[in-house]
Amino acid sequence: MKGIVSVEIRQGPRSHQEDRYVRLRIDKPDLKGWLLAVMDGHVGKAVAELCAEKIKDLFQITDESQAEESLRCLVADLNSQTEAYSEGSTFSAALLLDGIPGVSVAVLGDSPVVVLDQEGNLNVSPEHNVRSNLKERKAAEQRGGIYADGYIWTDLSALVRGLQMSRALGDSYLGKVLSREPDIYTIHNPEWVLVASDGVFDPGHHNTGKLLEEIKECAMRRSTAQDVMKWAEDRGLEDNATALVWSLSKK
Repeated sequence: MKGIVSVEIRQGPRSHQEDRYVRLRIDKPDLKGWLLAVMDGHVGKAVAELCAEKIKDLFQITDESQAEESLRCLVADLNSQTEAYSEGSTFSAALLLDGIPGVSVAVLGDSPVVVLDQEGNLNVSPEHNVRSNLKERKAAEQRGGIYADGYIWTDLSALVRGLQMSRALGDSYLGKVLSREPDIYTIHNPEWVLVASDGVFDPGHHNTGKLLEEIKECAMRRSTAQDVMKWAEDRGLEDNATALVWSLSKK
């Protein structure tokens, strides 16, 4: 299973770019493929940028059976290097190995990974966002968080900021309120994979469902990252936006 990878990134209306991405070609004698990752930074670019710099050295895989575990170890290593940062970031990744009919996905935060499989099913990663995912909100509250105005807080004083996400890297001020454990799973027979920051969709997480119906049409057409970004720009970007697309090659 070999694929074609495309990438597109926009700053959008923001005064600075906090998205970072990694497009890593795995090229070992007996193992080849792609690791595609997006980090959507918040309150600064430091955590997203550190992840982008470190992934190449930290990511280790020697056998196709290690796909999910290699992603789990990568997130754990990135967490250990960023847990003291007050800035934060999402982490979403897709691991595709040549000759293996599957994509392994790791998600920490709300940067979406969307997979169209060969049966025409659209598989969408879970949103670790307290606005859109009641289960994640309750889990954050059970860890000591307070939900108010669409954000999770440690307390409601003016000196402490809130966060939409229930899982993230960094954000040391939220301590144990945030989970650092990614959701990791494998989808068989992918034909099209999108790894993106939520700025490509709906950064407010109010209208994601409708937009996913539209993105399925993009997937069915085997749209490139450039096509996806044009779709996002035509609606009007509200945030930094990054899109990485893998599309199955028929050759």
